[in-house]
Amino acid sequence: MLSFKPFKGIHAKEENTSDFPMYSPENYSEEQIKSKLRGKTPSYVDIIKPTFFKGESPLENRFKKVRKRFEDYLNENFVENDPASIYIYEQKKRNGEIFKGIIGLISVDDFKENNVKVPEQTNEQKQKVFTQFLDITYLQSNPVLLSYDSNSKLEVMMDLEMKSKPLIQIIDELEISHKLWRVDNRLKLAQFKDAVEKLPALYLADGHYRMAAAVEHSDKIKEKSKSKDFLFDQNHHVMSLIASSQSIRIHEYNRLIKSLNGLTRDELFAKLEEHFTINEKGVQPYFPSHKHHISMYFEGKFYGLYIKHEFRGTPEGLGNIDTYLFNKFVLGPIFDISTNKEEKQKVSYIKGSGDIKGITDIKVAVDNGDYKIGFAFYPVSFSDLQLISDLGLKIPAKSTFIEPKLLLGLLMFDMK
Repeated sequence: MLSFKPFKGIHAKEENTSDFPMYSPENYSEEQIKSKLRGKTPSYVDIIKPTFFKGESPLENRFKKVRKRFEDYLNENFVENDPASIYIYEQKKRNGEIFKGIIGLISVDDFKENNVKVPEQTNEQKQKVFTQFLDITYLQSNPVLLSYDSNSKLEVMMDLEMKSKPLIQIIDELEISHKLWRVDNRLKLAQFKDAVEKLPALYLADGHYRMAAAVEHSDKIKEKSKSKDFLFDQNHHVMSLIASSQSIRIHEYNRLIKSLNGLTRDELFAKLEEHFTINEKGVQPYFPSHKHHISMYFEGKFYGLYIKHEFRGTPEGLGNIDTYLFNKFVLGPIFDISTNKEEKQKVSYIKGSGDIKGITDIKVAVDNGDYKIGFAFYPVSFSDLQLISDLGLKIPAKSTFIEPKLLLGLLMFDMK
């Protein structure tokens, strides 16, 4: 059974809310980061400022400075502390697309006991660094994204809370709206807790290395602790945004390949035809129409690659995932890319958009001469991610890009 609980959230004061949170630093250019660091108002980027000065001191010392800066923010009342609460979150994009969910704490034991199911491998290097971050700062500032099959009771409860005035309401630099409602009434907290804990399972949609790091951090705390009562220890929980499968969007991750592995055009197509039916589509960007259909861009033209029926669905679960079949029939046997090291050297991944824009990005990259060939995929369905997770399998890395993407520092959780 799942364990869901409220926590004492920390967030910017109202006068600083609009400038406080940020997206993950990797989403910004170096100049954009420098511009943010020059800001004069309290902000999350100011709290984590020591992490950007890589040449100054070891990572451990920089993380200690982050903890010190966070405590200064607490002591100087730059941020507010809430009573034990859960939060309703809504994100609205410029195109009108809306995501919503509940933010609270999920126990790391749910991860260990497979109540939270994980369809993808974590990035071990990122996990290692973030574990150290948690070990030293005790700060969670970005919820992992968990999803579940649609549940009408939870949807109604959220909608009722969202009729009131939000605690936080901002529009970020991408013109995306973020709203946050706080729920601290005991009866309502009990109702939300009951509804979440009755869900049969949750599925990890985003934040794989952060979830794994939280588990590793928890294990370290348990090893050091003399007490065996961990019920009230905040170090064994993960701040999580729990959203219905109807309130997330799964995008594709596309592939760009630098070399044809010495193959001529005819040799390449002959190898592809062993597992695919190939249809030439012309010069206009072409988005794959359904699962088991891959769009290929090569030498100025688009092609539709249809995985032949006899090669679909095997093995169970993974045979439904086009990136797995691509690795099995194309990446390894045709381009001779079979190790992670070779993949990093010869393949680049580009986020798709679920529409023709992602295809156009592939065309531009190949036409610029940086890559020889590009492949675009139809987005993986939530039902296929469920099946993979339920079978205890893992899809290839960079198979999905899932929204909503959340702001760091919009809501923080201090584990100390």
